Amino acid sequence: MDRGGETHRKMVRSDDVRKRNRSRILAAIRRASPISRTEIAEETGLSAATVSAIVSDLMAEDIIGPVANGAPSANSRGRPKVALAVNPDTALVAAVTLDFNVLAAHVFDYAGRMRAEHVVAFEARRARRSGLRSRLIDSASAALAKAGGPRRALRRITAGMQGTVDIDGRTLLWSPITPVRQQPISNWLRDAFDVPVHVANDCDMIAHALHWRTPDLFGDNFAAILLSHGVGMGLFQNGRLVNGTQSSGMEFGHMSFVPGGALCRCGSRGCVEAYAGDYAMYRAANGNRSDPPPQGPFDAGAITAILERAEGGDATARSAIEAAGKALGTGLASVFALLDPVPVALVGKGVAAFSMMESSIRRALEDAAQYGGRRHIPIHCFPDEKELLQQGCAISALKALDEEIANGTPRLATA
Repeated sequence: MDRGGETHRKMVRSDDVRKRNRSRILAAIRRASPISRTEIAEETGLSAATVSAIVSDLMAEDIIGPVANGAPSANSRGRPKVALAVNPDTALVAAVTLDFNVLAAHVFDYAGRMRAEHVVAFEARRARRSGLRSRLIDSASAALAKAGGPRRALRRITAGMQGTVDIDGRTLLWSPITPVRQQPISNWLRDAFDVPVHVANDCDMIAHALHWRTPDLFGDNFAAILLSHGVGMGLFQNGRLVNGTQSSGMEFGHMSFVPGGALCRCGSRGCVEAYAGDYAMYRAANGNRSDPPPQGPFDAGAITAILERAEGGDATARSAIEAAGKALGTGLASVFALLDPVPVALVGKGVAAFSMMESSIRRALEDAAQYGGRRHIPIHCFPDEKELLQQGCAISALKALDEEIANGTPRLATA
């Protein structure tokens, strides 16, 4: 009888259980801090003894700490209740984001509070590979310097990018904002800062932020659609982001809406985005041809101006907005035919026109016979995509760092 082997297997299983329990407790503290040991036990379903032992370990490691949680009430006895929260000085994480004309880097402490930001104008469409690499590194370095503390306190970076990313989160395979393909952004930043780097689709990170910020509205199943110069989707299904087998999935804006129709910035014709992107509404509202290369990007004021014209009786402007709504509704109907209807968040400057495009969206959904009486799918609007993108990148990095800590990462440098 191999008693040594059996003992080893029991030790491995016990260690796995301990790591899972550490992960569950850290997740509960991050989600609901300040939180008491009793509340942690209720939230996780773990015993008081298990919670107490793991909390003591995490406190000894300076990962979490006590927070005074008020004085006892007149009817209670004993000392004031003490709750727990993550220690903000445990580590720093960074979020790097790239738009058409803006490169931004933000540094957050372990509690998720922003410590510093560095935002610069940058025309990605004109940048060569070496130029993009150096600007990404320079921006992250500048934000980290503003944050103060030792550089070694940085433990993770998440980069949120428009376009398609490989499933491992290393390479920007294709992006409409830069002509250069196959950009190994993770390697660039990892080599420069000696930390793990995850590259993610921007819409996935927006969905991540909504899921974290308002889980009552955006829980296990919902879709976040970006309405900006581009049109994209981040989709949660059964509590997880939906992606492809080889790359970031849900290229919602490049689903076919009118085969052979208007020119999309991806180079194809008839995409949803070619009717619902800001450049699409602009050219349709102004009676421009749909086959020249798309203009833009446009600011939020351009969409508001189109809406005001439509509300003032301009039939061409109204038609442009209604066409955008029909394209979005038809695209959603196709997604729902595969995955069933879910709540929807519309995010970005394009939501300025939602009041007029909503009826077209809902008509397109109602025209899909498979829905029967499911006509009132919740749709919520969020005009600021940049804040959600930054928050999504930050919480993605922090949760990944939590998992490293739960699994017994080496001692962290203090921030």
